[in-house]
Amino acid sequence: MPATKDEIAAKFMELAFRFGYRRTAVEDVARELHISKKTIYEHFSSKEDLMRYALELGARGQRARVESMVTETTALGRVVQVVSIALADARRFYESGPNAEMVEPPEMQAQVNALVYGPMVRDLLVEGVAAGEFDVPDPDAMAAFVMAMGMEAVRMIRDDPTSHPEEALLDGLRRLVAG
Repeated sequence: MPATKDEIAAKFMELAFRFGYRRTAVEDVARELHISKKTIYEHFSSKEDLMRYALELGARGQRARVESMVTETTALGRVVQVVSIALADARRFYESGPNAEMVEPPEMQAQVNALVYGPMVRDLLVEGVAAGEFDVPDPDAMAAFVMAMGMEAVRMIRDDPTSHPEEALLDGLRRLVAG
């Protein structure tokens, strides 16, 4: 039975995380799924199109996973919990062994983060403002700032797995958002 569009994208993402985007070829995906390259190109116009779809597919799954984990009742609590989940995911990724040495997965992670965590943080900031919980004049800018702080914390975790920037980031986040 031919592979579905989602199966092709999932296999591509798996290989790209294992070997890097540049070293993962459409031929590799075809070989792994026992299908022809033609089958892949019936779904995707290019490797870049396949990558974009794979990232979007991964982001949808990641967002659903994160949303299912959020239990806090306040908007600020949910923002802090979402950022905590993102940092915990990053720490697990870099502690998992050989992935920590790869260059490209962090770039792919940044793209997934931009599709998952950034919009979630922005939505929660808007929700908190609407509820009168806090005053954030520009939720888009604040979400971008939170994401930048998060990426710096992730860089610190990647460069020194013994570092623990999480608490400083979360403390700064609480002060920025809640005043």
